[in-house]
Amino acid sequence: MTWSFFVCKMEWKPDEQGLQQILQLLKESQSPDTSTQRSVQQRLEQLNQYPDFNNYLIFVLTKLKSEDEPTRSLSGLILKNNVKAHYHNFPNGVSDFIKSECLQNIGDSSPLIRATVGELHLLVKVRLSSLKLTKKKNIFFLFTKILDLIFLN
Repeated sequence: MTWSFFVCKMEWKPDEQGLQQILQLLKESQSPDTSTQRSVQQRLEQLNQYPDFNNYLIFVLTKLKSEDEPTRSLSGLILKNNVKAHYHNFPNGVSDFIKSECLQNIGDSSPLIRATVGELHLLVKVRLSSLKLTKKKNIFFLFTKILDLIFLN
């Protein structure tokens, strides 16, 4: 944990074995063989059940600069799809970690990675805004129902 300007910043670290397994899956998914791709897709879907899977994906995208560009970019693409499909189920802190990593890496030396990071950051902000708006609408709806019950009965 580091302290900067009186703000506590937690740094997530991957399990090395888990990281190697995800890297292997990302590399296998680039195979031209469709049965291999289907198998990898199934395993990736299973990994969505693990709370920190998306942390691994953003870590590969932003921290593993020694990895090849297609692998890093694919990690970002999978993460974007997860944000679209599962953002409402992300555990606390995951979206903050993704936003933080995106902001820190918006200037990556690779144009492909910069574009992926930028799109991902925008998508997370849109999803977060959408969730906040939905919560506000739900609260407003409940409030109006309560008022109806109070004044109409």
